[in-house]
Amino acid sequence: MLMQKIFDRYVNYVWLVLGCALNLFVGMRWNVPVAAWLAPIFLIRFFRSQDKWYKALPAIPLFILMAFVKFHGGWDLSIVGEIGFAIVLIIPMLITLYLDRAFARRDGFLATLVYPSVYTALEYFIGLSPIGTSLSIAVSQFDSQPLIQLASVTGIWGISFLIGWFASVMNALWEKDFAVKEALGPVFLFAASFILVFSFGGLRLVLLRPEVETVRIGGVTVVHQADYWDEIIDKGTPEEIAHQYDLEFESIEEALFVESTKVVQMGAQIVFWSEANILLHPDEEAEFLERAKTFAREHNIYFVPAMLVFKYDEMYAENKIVIITPNGEIAYDYEKTKSWYETDSEGILPVLDTPYGRISMAICFDMDFPHFIRQVARHDVDIMLVPAFDWEPIKAFHSQVGLFRGIENGFSVIRQVNLGTSMAIDYLGRVIAYQDFFTTSNRIMVVDVPVEGVETIYGRLGNWFAYFIILFTVSTIAWGMSRQQTQTS
Repeated sequence: MLMQKIFDRYVNYVWLVLGCALNLFVGMRWNVPVAAWLAPIFLIRFFRSQDKWYKALPAIPLFILMAFVKFHGGWDLSIVGEIGFAIVLIIPMLITLYLDRAFARRDGFLATLVYPSVYTALEYFIGLSPIGTSLSIAVSQFDSQPLIQLASVTGIWGISFLIGWFASVMNALWEKDFAVKEALGPVFLFAASFILVFSFGGLRLVLLRPEVETVRIGGVTVVHQADYWDEIIDKGTPEEIAHQYDLEFESIEEALFVESTKVVQMGAQIVFWSEANILLHPDEEAEFLERAKTFAREHNIYFVPAMLVFKYDEMYAENKIVIITPNGEIAYDYEKTKSWYETDSEGILPVLDTPYGRISMAICFDMDFPHFIRQVARHDVDIMLVPAFDWEPIKAFHSQVGLFRGIENGFSVIRQVNLGTSMAIDYLGRVIAYQDFFTTSNRIMVVDVPVEGVETIYGRLGNWFAYFIILFTVSTIAWGMSRQQTQTS
């Protein structure tokens, strides 16, 4: 009996360690899709097994270590900054697990919904923060084509909810020694929902397969010899320092036009560059734009150069794209909105009617924010061009974060990335082009994409599912607290 008690006490720490270890492989640099489904099962099990709330506190240092290892090098932060970021990141996880622990002692279907509801609600609010949705567990499932079709109805929030619900139902089974009859209600409802989601996804992939004309789009990236944000902007952009790189900037510009000519010769009717690929001093912008307009006119293409225009003596530069029509006119000038750097953007994404469908543009991190990108849904956008700039630890995963916007809103996405993974998908999320910057010597990507998108429920109704989950979560917690006060009085 004593040995059994000792075993029961310490085996729970095995579940904690296993849950944290699996969590390392959810998203970011080491993404393994199945880990997202398994990790929360063991973390929930550990928290539920503690008879006192404070006995779960040993999980905190392990969570911090796990978050630090997982995100180390993922963003441009110091070690101290990464530790602080790791501490902040685990707060939603702790809130979710403790609330689940408080409500899970009640049997029944509703008890299994607490964990996924709280998790999804908090994930939604994080998505509204400057972090965006880059930490969403849903993104880890990008390669599961039938599953991610759910985003066209619920946004990514439905996928996150389903993963959390699975973990909660598995714990309900675990607590009944996996006797299905003892937890038949929750198991049946989850299984039915799971089958429905995958059936819907499979049918959507078959029935909505693109059978329309395509347009050939060329993405161009030229390597930067240095990190010019760090070397120039972060130092306040002193004019004398900025001009030390003039020869490099000239070389980059010439290479960009050479590579752009190549993709035109390959039949591209739309050409765009990766984020901030050309670097310009303030007095050079007008001359460059004349050259760009001439290029568009001579080749009869839509031309979208992405540029970084320095502002002397400021820790700010215009990170923008200019959309030039085949007749050489500038249709739009858009500055990046979602940025860690200062921006003067008005936050309005450009939408351009063309013979190849209705086209919009966003820059890199803009795509991490569903509520921001959804502004183009009312314009029935068909294609989204995304110049981007990443770094190796998050190269494929960060592209996938933004590609979900295409599934949600029913448009194709082409993401051309410097120091990352360039990808193109159709409106069903199927990858039609893929290029790794670090394994490719000629960094141009030419792809044919459908000229028409599709209408989606999410595109019309927005975050209805997230709002419903938030309402359910608040109501459930309020009901639980009220019931507890009634029992103690």
